[in-house]
Amino acid sequence: MLVAWAGLLARAADDPAVVALPPFMVEEATKGPPWRYVQSPDFEILSRCDDTTTRHLTETYFRLHRLLALVLPEGLQVRHSVAKTMIYYNEEMRPAASQEIIAQMLRGNAAIPPPDELPDLGGRGFRGGVPAPRRYTFMPNMRLWDKDAMAVFTIVRPGDYDTDTMYLTHDYVGYLVKNRTPTLPGWFTAGFMSLYPHIKFRRDSLLLERAVWISDAETRLVKSDPPKARPLLPVAAFFRGDASGNNQSKEENLKVWVSQAELLVRWGLEGTDGVRRAGFWKLVERSAAELPSEKLTEECLGLDYPALNGQLAAFLPTAVRKEATLRLESAVRLPPLAPRNATDGEIARIKGDWERLEIDYVRRRYPEMASKYIEQARRTLLRAYDRNDRDPRLLAILGLCECDAGNDAGAREYLEAAARLNVVRPRAWYELARLRYAERLAAPASEGRLSANQAVEVLTPLFTARRQAPPIPEVYELIADVWAHCAFAPTPAHLAVLTEGIGLFPRRVSLVLRAASLHLLGGHYEEAASFINLGLRLADNDTDRASFTALQERLPAAAAVK
Repeated sequence: MLVAWAGLLARAADDPAVVALPPFMVEEATKGPPWRYVQSPDFEILSRCDDTTTRHLTETYFRLHRLLALVLPEGLQVRHSVAKTMIYYNEEMRPAASQEIIAQMLRGNAAIPPPDELPDLGGRGFRGGVPAPRRYTFMPNMRLWDKDAMAVFTIVRPGDYDTDTMYLTHDYVGYLVKNRTPTLPGWFTAGFMSLYPHIKFRRDSLLLERAVWISDAETRLVKSDPPKARPLLPVAAFFRGDASGNNQSKEENLKVWVSQAELLVRWGLEGTDGVRRAGFWKLVERSAAELPSEKLTEECLGLDYPALNGQLAAFLPTAVRKEATLRLESAVRLPPLAPRNATDGEIARIKGDWERLEIDYVRRRYPEMASKYIEQARRTLLRAYDRNDRDPRLLAILGLCECDAGNDAGAREYLEAAARLNVVRPRAWYELARLRYAERLAAPASEGRLSANQAVEVLTPLFTARRQAPPIPEVYELIADVWAHCAFAPTPAHLAVLTEGIGLFPRRVSLVLRAASLHLLGGHYEEAASFINLGLRLADNDTDRASFTALQERLPAAAAVK
């Protein structure tokens, strides 16, 4: 998440002789200071650093997020009902933990394949046909996430960091932007993520470096002779994501479109008055749920398309020549932090959830090692459970851990227990509904269809998940699947939730297909036609196009014309 360790990570990932593993902490073998717990407005923190270091890092994260809000308001970031978690680990304790796990893996005869059987991490070959000896490293700074939660692990060298030079990484900010729902307009996401590497964090301000327009050569032309510079894309086409009018190669057209997206974001951010900035944020917010139109632009910015095009063209020479500084309107008021010794339950829950998140990462890269991480996550979580800790958050994580380990049968008891305690964990509610659905579908009430009571047993946890953040697209898809297998026909009011889901995930073809099918089946032809037309616009493969075309052919002629 922070930049301090980026170089080390890059070197490890670039060397195919290195097995770069997520952190692995064997507490029994690693003696040291106690775990400390801190709650901040945005994070739960579990720290094995001294309190001074813990406070400095926590306060820095808080300050950096306040600065980020200058260019990305909190309302445009992904939201979580589950608090994000941070784990700080003292660098001086890492060697013992690392050596212990490597020794355990070797003692356990882990099937470590030779380098040419591992995923290609760097594209380098091997000389002489002799496999290079395997070297192991543990990544010192890492962010992992689930459908409903995010966690960061950081190895810290006490006294050897400068909080004034830290900033939020491109990867982390991309996560906040790209996972926001409703999905932000493509032009904003592309423009903001293109601009972000040129934003420098200062103590109480952000510096926007001079823009690069398309290329260095094009930028020099804008500076020396603006009238001869390449003209902007027409605004209407730009908002549609269409750069074909530039008459260049597909790759070149994309570069022009992204540069114009970045220019528009800069223009919105650098407005000298609050009116332009407020209008710009309104445009971004509404564009997440509405199709682009000149009317929308006029309502938000007070500009029609030609006027907006003129303002951007006039702003371009300034953008490539001048830096801009954005300052906080008021000083950052750091929250009071009170570190204390973490309870056994807090250690097990936070550390165990992190270890659970590592399972998928390891399975995708080093599947032969996944079992070790599953064992470690279970061991950590059960340490608290076996001491009769029944925190609903712990129960939910235990259930998710078993789901991630492929043990659905073992997950069910934990998830049901967490649900009885009204846990806040949207994915836990979804997984419980998924397991109930599979069980009910295996023994339907009659004629292969779910009874009303069976449907309610599955829909109840899904609607609970729907009330928690972030929204999960699979929740809406499973709601559709339940109604598709019900003995009773859903009403338009029932199906309205699918419209809500498509509003949140407008490019989710599988969800649009389900909505179209159910509306067609129920005789709601106008709504079905609307979803079919949307699906045909979204479909990017022959299979999906054929599915929507087949539905379209079943529409009455009058509805199909609409």
